[in-house]
Amino acid sequence: MTFGSMKYLLHVHQITIYLGVFSLIEAKQKAAVTLAGFPPEVVDQYIAFAADGDPIRLDSVVLGVLQFHLPHPPSQPLSAMTGSTRLLEDLGCDSLAMIDMLFVAEEIFGVRLTDDELARVTTLDDLLAHFRRHVVPGVPGV
Repeated sequence: MTFGSMKYLLHVHQITIYLGVFSLIEAKQKAAVTLAGFPPEVVDQYIAFAADGDPIRLDSVVLGVLQFHLPHPPSQPLSAMTGSTRLLEDLGCDSLAMIDMLFVAEEIFGVRLTDDELARVTTLDDLLAHFRRHVVPGVPGV
């Protein structure tokens, strides 16, 4: 939780306030542009995450963005699947779906996956852990 990265938590009167890289206004603007056409619950979770930094909301957004880009809808919501669900083998997440998902994630969270990191992201848990490590300060991955 460093000030230099512009991500930190403020503790005021027993209330934790998340101050991320962008303001709530910027989050709403990003949602209107980048998340246009996404299910309303994904957009709502993104805006709520921008307001409070709750890692559970981050997970919901990441899974919602992934599910939106899958070539074939899964039989159940990704949030109901185990963390060991494999992106390629179990979900059919092809390279185009992954690139689309990563583009959106980069736009709304400012997080990039290097080629080496991408090669290590094979399950839902891997994906969520990556975003938790890079988006939510001081919160360990899954």
